Amino acid sequence: MQLNDLKKILATSSQDEWIVDDETGSFTYKNDLNLRIERAEYDTYRNFDEPWATKHPDSSSKAVEYTVKYGSSFIERHTLVSVDGHRATLPIPKSINDLRVKPSEVNFARIVDMGNRVEEYLRRSNIVVNDYE
Repeated sequence: MQLNDLKKILATSSQDEWIVDDETGSFTYKNDLNLRIERAEYDTYRNFDEPWATKHPDSSSKAVEYTVKYGSSFIERHTLVSVDGHRATLPIPKSINDLRVKPSEVNFARIVDMGNRVEEYLRRSNIVVNDYE
């Protein structure tokens, strides 16, 4: 499999196409069991205090690392933010003042978000999905 193929899968697949083990934070792609996403251990989560992330009823938010691997090879790492007491997982916007995220980043969040509330929390956070450069 080529790197571009992997990136396309991450940008377009749905959570239904993955074997999900929320307890261990493991996501395995059903159509190629060599492709997987691993969520970092809970004790490595970092506080994340940008206003868009802390404006929810539960103001706690945490930065969480996700590592994409193919077989034993590292492919890429994504940092997402768990907001509102872990009710949703969102991509980090371009900057604290520029609340745009790329569609591919939103799709990655949809794959790993266990509450299926990404769109709801993007709206709540005033984050705009935009294919910027």
